[in-house]
Amino acid sequence: MKKAVAAVPDAWEDDWEAQADTAAAQQDAQQQDGHQVPLTKTERLTQHVETNRRIWESA
Repeated sequence: MKKAVAAVPDAWEDDWEAQADTAAAQQDAQQQDGHQVPLTKTERLTQHVETNRRIWESA
């Protein structure tokens, strides 16, 4: 069973400031992504195929 990852970095870690900055940047990026125009079914499928191709090439 996997341990749930906390959204707040642990202050006992040496690099907790960097982790907090990274988490804040990711949160901002997710909020900006939420305002995009939804993709069509064809566009989603194209992205899916491209992602799968990259995964298989890197494996």
